[in-house]
Amino acid sequence: MTNNDDIKLTGYIEDEGIKSYIKNRLDKYKLLKRTFIGKTSGWESFKIFVDFSLSVIILGSGINDYFQYNFYKKPYSERKKFIVGRTWKEIIKDCNGSLNVDLFDDKIKFNTKFDKFLKRDWLDIDRSSYDEFSQFISDHAHFFIKKNKGSGGNGIEKYENSDIKDKRKFYENLHGKSYIIEESIIQNKEMSDFNPTSVNTIRVVTIKTNTDVKIMDAVLRMGNGNKSTDNFHKHGLAMKVDVSSGEVVSKAIDKSNNHYEYHPLSKKKLLGFKIPNWNKVIETVKEAAKVSNQTRYVGWDIAILDNGEVSIIEGNCSSDPDITQMPLQIGRYEEYRRVIDTLDN
Repeated sequence: MTNNDDIKLTGYIEDEGIKSYIKNRLDKYKLLKRTFIGKTSGWESFKIFVDFSLSVIILGSGINDYFQYNFYKKPYSERKKFIVGRTWKEIIKDCNGSLNVDLFDDKIKFNTKFDKFLKRDWLDIDRSSYDEFSQFISDHAHFFIKKNKGSGGNGIEKYENSDIKDKRKFYENLHGKSYIIEESIIQNKEMSDFNPTSVNTIRVVTIKTNTDVKIMDAVLRMGNGNKSTDNFHKHGLAMKVDVSSGEVVSKAIDKSNNHYEYHPLSKKKLLGFKIPNWNKVIETVKEAAKVSNQTRYVGWDIAILDNGEVSIIEGNCSSDPDITQMPLQIGRYEEYRRVIDTLDN
């Protein structure tokens, strides 16, 4: 699955009408079946489709769930342990009340509220003068322009200040269109060495209970090539991390169902790698999780900086469970349900 259109198809698709909806789902089904199972006879294909349909009806699983979690070779006793489309929405609504929380979906509001955790400079371009914008670019050799509302690595572009020949025109093209500008961070060398062209982050999922903050899952994410993002839905790699030690405990996977013990480009060993400053990572997300009283479930994207500090890149109030369940093929629904059932309504 090296084609960008194929990768996009497996993500969250914006459909244009019922015909587009049906076509996109059929194309996704065919693509994922080909990727995860391969070529099958007509009879086998029919049995797989019937099994998939029953899984949708009985469990509420989606196309991605069925193939990414290998449901085609798992009994229902195992399938029901996985967080799938229906139970994912149930978890989000039980914890946060809604799939969308403006504080986390709006980068300006998020950066303002969680500014102490960012460890980087940023500006709301709409609220900044040209002089402030120009000075920001002069002060930072590398920076990102981000659409205020966007997810999955979409709406983000990286620049070098030497590329901007006309700062006034650059400013005018962005001003009034809801963008922010952020300093490009310098990450820890141990993390950078795996794939220097991307910021390689840790996704840590927390649930704030009535008394404390539970660390539910952790995943190390890395780029795989020249992309500046480590996003799993954009060719990135993901591997499970032991939350008590910060050690990588699975091979890395990608959306094409490839598995890697060593990074495919740098050849550095992934399995067994220990994330630096892990205790600080845990302390940071626990503190950040207490900031919002309305949002209990968050997936925090964390970068380790070259000076050892921990930077929160963003918080995801509807964090996708695929990267937390795919690497080890272990369902997490029962553990999440146990924690959520202790929450006050």
